[in-house]
Amino acid sequence: MLNDLKELIAVRSVMGEAQPNAPFGDGPKQALDTFLAIAQKYGLKTHDENGYCGWAEWGEGEQIIGILGHLDVVPAGDGWSHDPYSLMCENGLLYGRGVADDKGPTVAALHAIKRLKESGYTPRHRIRLIVGCNEENGSQCIEYYRNHCEIPVASFVPDADFPIINSEKGILHLSLSFLSDAVLTENVTSVTAGVRPNIVPDSCSAQIPKGCPLYNTVARLANNGNPFLQPQAAKIIVDAGFRPQDYTAHFFENELLLESRGVAGHAMAPEKGENAAAKMLVLLNGLLEEKSPTLAVCARRLQAPNPATNLGIQQQDDVSGALTVNLGMLSYSSKSGKLFATLDCRLPVCANHAAVVREIEKNLTGSTAHILRWSPNLYIPESDKLVQALLDAYTQTTGNERKCLYCGGGTYARELPNAVAFGPTFEGLETNIHNIDESFPVELFDKLPAIYEAAIRKLDQAF
Repeated sequence: MLNDLKELIAVRSVMGEAQPNAPFGDGPKQALDTFLAIAQKYGLKTHDENGYCGWAEWGEGEQIIGILGHLDVVPAGDGWSHDPYSLMCENGLLYGRGVADDKGPTVAALHAIKRLKESGYTPRHRIRLIVGCNEENGSQCIEYYRNHCEIPVASFVPDADFPIINSEKGILHLSLSFLSDAVLTENVTSVTAGVRPNIVPDSCSAQIPKGCPLYNTVARLANNGNPFLQPQAAKIIVDAGFRPQDYTAHFFENELLLESRGVAGHAMAPEKGENAAAKMLVLLNGLLEEKSPTLAVCARRLQAPNPATNLGIQQQDDVSGALTVNLGMLSYSSKSGKLFATLDCRLPVCANHAAVVREIEKNLTGSTAHILRWSPNLYIPESDKLVQALLDAYTQTTGNERKCLYCGGGTYARELPNAVAFGPTFEGLETNIHNIDESFPVELFDKLPAIYEAAIRKLDQAF
């Protein structure tokens, strides 16, 4: 099992430019080819759905029990203690991009099918492991599957937490554009942060032209190239809850480059990261003596780790939790005269996404919102036989507590009918998905095939 995972981790399956039979780029297609070759080695029937996704199947029957995993990953980023594309085991932990999200769990599910096949079990349904290549960027892969392929009668998705996730928040991606104002145009050439809406950005840079008021202010405050040791600049940062050491300034012949550093994380829990884009907005706004209306409203409304309250959209309910917001991307160019902020909002069942958009536009004065993605909530009651069958499998194999959870993350479960997320992360386990040093304990990884084998048996009997 670890050899199979090692082979998949080695593939840098980050979304790239579309190619023939590789709609999400060469990396995801190479991961798909690799996975299907591994499944064929174990005697499973396989199929490639034009590079969008693929599947490995075992058994006979008119209907399918589905398992859905994804092979694409988010960019690794800098600062890893191990090569992110080389599976490493150290101090009982497996390290590598995708080891938890979602190559590791997908390999575990494959080995669950392999174990069933070798045990002599005869399923009533065909067991199909469906693997996608675009989960991290909109799940167009499973949309393609839904429109072109046979739909399972019931499915589980090993891409979240145990015991079971029967409630997923709605996912709203918004692009907000602001027209530049005279102060912003004069003082800032560009701002850049973030690569995906669903990642808390861990770095942000701003170019400041030489001779402008902001440049002169920073130069006056500078001490050995670092202006943030001085009381005025430090107070601005500390008052906002940030650390002076998270900022640096670099002086060049014709400009100043300001950099802020944060901690990457998943947008479903933005408070677990540190948003470098928000830090930069606070700094720029604070240092400007004459305020930029655009920077001022963005700094005021977007600076919190979860700025839902600042934006006037805070809501929560018992079945899906609280609304969260992540400032995932920030860009500005004085040439274009526009600032763009991309938000990843995770909405509880009680929230109306259209009303949320209107409220954000109202509170971010001067902004124009464009919806990039809206994926509605998923909620399946605990009494449903799908949920009960999976809870049976979990409690009988682990002896752990029987209960349902909700999450802010979005999985393939919302893409097909009668599907829920089921593991692989055990309660209290931190795997650093979407962050550096993504990991998974070897001991727990070894337990996954038995849990998923039991889940397949329970669903095969229940439907």
